[in-house]
Amino acid sequence: MTLDERKRQILESIVKDYVETAEPVGSRAVVKKYALNISSATVRNEMADLEDMGYLEQPHTSSGRIPSERGFRYYVDYIMEKQQLSNEEIEMLDQLVDDNEHELSQFIGRIGYFLSQVTNYASFVVVPSVKFEEFRTIQLIPLEKEKALILLVTDTGMIIHRKIDVPPSVDEEDLEHIGRIFNQVFKNKKISGINRSDLKYLRESLKLKRKIVDRALEEIDDLLKNTNDEKLLVSGTLNILNEPEFKDLDKLRRILRLLEASDAFKDIIPSNLSEEVDITIGHENKLEDIKDLSLVYAGYKSYGEPGAIGLLGPVRMEYWKAAGTVEAVCRAIEKRMKLKKK
Repeated sequence: MTLDERKRQILESIVKDYVETAEPVGSRAVVKKYALNISSATVRNEMADLEDMGYLEQPHTSSGRIPSERGFRYYVDYIMEKQQLSNEEIEMLDQLVDDNEHELSQFIGRIGYFLSQVTNYASFVVVPSVKFEEFRTIQLIPLEKEKALILLVTDTGMIIHRKIDVPPSVDEEDLEHIGRIFNQVFKNKKISGINRSDLKYLRESLKLKRKIVDRALEEIDDLLKNTNDEKLLVSGTLNILNEPEFKDLDKLRRILRLLEASDAFKDIIPSNLSEEVDITIGHENKLEDIKDLSLVYAGYKSYGEPGAIGLLGPVRMEYWKAAGTVEAVCRAIEKRMKLKKK
């Protein structure tokens, strides 16, 4: 049902005030705070109409109104404008994108933390497993004293890297030599095709550098494990404690258990994600334990594999801020992917 302009203004005012205060909103507060050029009596009549339509609820007979889930849905679909990040927040996000110290999965995890910090809600990130068949190149790059960087480039164009410690006796020439031997063994070779004789050849060719070879192999193995497994990262769980809706310990306990159970949590995220921000409110969520919560989320692609990123918060949520921030971080992931492909 389409609302006329006055009802839209009143609904928006009540949504904004209720989100801010967590208290029912009266007609006088609407007129005074939002400078609507109408009387309190007119606002009361319009609020009664909105209640009859199902967009508002009256928790107590003498109190003001609060938005119903249907009212929040109308606001999100027809009234809301996404709030853009502040200049300071944009600068923080740009720094994350430009930071080459971390591989992509670590970067996405840091993006999730940024999301929870900026909005004060719990954030979640599904980092997809990235499937690749072959190594294209492996390099060992000297960094500061006694540090080097293992850099792997795969057949999908993915670049993954990890810092390792190197003995003081190993110099830049040694690292180049070790890198050449690694490439002889691994370059353009299917991961499934690497066998014991390859590793034996590697160790025998670099007998005097056995310690760094073993360290490098450990790190490569760890990088492959971390890349091949889908991961769920949750940040800002304690933000839920700040919301008055969750003072009920049983309710809070159920939510916290859900956030810790990655398989169960993944079930609440729709499988047909688009790269546009989507919102599910309260009882629109299919899992019983989150009927008191809302999700603001979007999909993204990591080397062609689908991932998800979003926020979990109360139905009384700053949807405009949450949606704008999720949209901004999805653009940041896309920007980082483009930088990695160059």
